[in-house]
Amino acid sequence: MKKIISLILLLIATLSLISCSCKLHDSLDGEYYWISSERNELAFTIKGDKGTIEHGEADYFTINKENSTLKLTGGTTSDSTVKYKYKDGIITVNITGVERDYYQKNSNAYKEALKQFNYK
Repeated sequence: MKKIISLILLLIATLSLISCSCKLHDSLDGEYYWISSERNELAFTIKGDKGTIEHGEADYFTINKENSTLKLTGGTTSDSTVKYKYKDGIITVNITGVERDYYQKNSNAYKEALKQFNYK
């Protein structure tokens, strides 16, 4: 009986550790760059559920991860909400009037984009 209880407790502990480690990988925190043949510049920075936009009509945004949305505020824009997609270090979102890919600094996608557009 003790062995069964020990195994159940071990299984619960393992599942909780796996669950917590998966949430760490879902963090959007970091700097995101707009990389193209014409530019390589910081577009926005995310910390927690808030972001600061470097250039554009909006100045800030808040993130709703459940709905995959950003609520844009400040600057010359009226508050609006836009959908985003995140995968492997790339956020695809329309924060400037055009949907673009933004690359999380130091991600593999960021490094590949720098190579693709001949930046060092």
